[in-house]
Amino acid sequence: MISRPQLHPEHLVIQAPNWLGDAVMAQPAMRAFMLELRPQRTSITGLPWLADVLPWFDLPESEYAAKNTGGDVHILFPNSFRAAWQALLNGSKQRIGYSGQWRSLLLTHAIKPRFDMDSEHHRYYYNDLAIQNGIDVAQPEVQLRCAQANVLAGQAWLANKGLDTQKTLCIAPGAQFGSAKRYPAERWAKVVEILSAHDYHIVALGTREERDIAAQSLEACSSPAHNSAGETSLNTCLQLLAASRGLLCNDSGLMHFAAGLGKPVVAVFGATDPQRTMPSGADVQLIYHPADCSPCLQRECSVAGQPCMQNVRPEEIAQVFLDKLSGNPHSKSKQTTANNAP
Repeated sequence: MISRPQLHPEHLVIQAPNWLGDAVMAQPAMRAFMLELRPQRTSITGLPWLADVLPWFDLPESEYAAKNTGGDVHILFPNSFRAAWQALLNGSKQRIGYSGQWRSLLLTHAIKPRFDMDSEHHRYYYNDLAIQNGIDVAQPEVQLRCAQANVLAGQAWLANKGLDTQKTLCIAPGAQFGSAKRYPAERWAKVVEILSAHDYHIVALGTREERDIAAQSLEACSSPAHNSAGETSLNTCLQLLAASRGLLCNDSGLMHFAAGLGKPVVAVFGATDPQRTMPSGADVQLIYHPADCSPCLQRECSVAGQPCMQNVRPEEIAQVFLDKLSGNPHSKSKQTTANNAP
């Protein structure tokens, strides 16, 4: 174990991971650092979308900092050389992060990783950064915070679009990492067709780039529906999640967020490994029927027909979600992977 940083820094800087899903998986470690060190001031720095996400992360008395400002203790969750170099230039006194990428000399506390992100769960990896600094991660699972005002805002938004908040399900058919992680839109459309036949209303979530995918996923919907992809801020998107009955999705950042809120989640895995990125949540169910090439961990599928996704039937996804909503989450096929995240 390395020497422990000072117990009460006046200014703690935490640099969050650069992907939404990873930032959510790092939430227990970030919270542990804050609760143990109890700084007078905490700055959470990272990409601009972090400003929308931070209020949900249950990090007491923290503030978003657009720029990587110096601090007494600077925790670096990104593993890049650039992140460590910038922390040094900004005058951070103690710079704590994992070694690698030729940056050990830039860190005052360079930690040797004990978990491999290529084969082991990312949340283990992030929690261990705190543990190796003598920090007790008393809450190792992701637990996000949702203010009632966010639920009410989400309900008002849905009602304004003609959707019944007691019947509305969210679907997130995109995935920022690449198309290999996406269940085909025409298959999501079949899932939506089945769910809408049970009188569930559907709202599609996503970015502007995913708007066409979202539209294709709603083509067969016979009940009230709305395509919000590209129409909302990330914060509004999270409010819709909070106000809805649950989420259907691919392996994505929104999957981790909904799971952290305790929402019912059914997620389709194919190119990625559930043992690395399975979400933390009490009401999560994964569907994963790997092909011979799974998990390839590639951005784009190089095998004709994307077999890992073709192995997953739309009827199975819809039935798993219907069972979950009816209170029978254990009714699933043998190959459906339940939530056993570390």
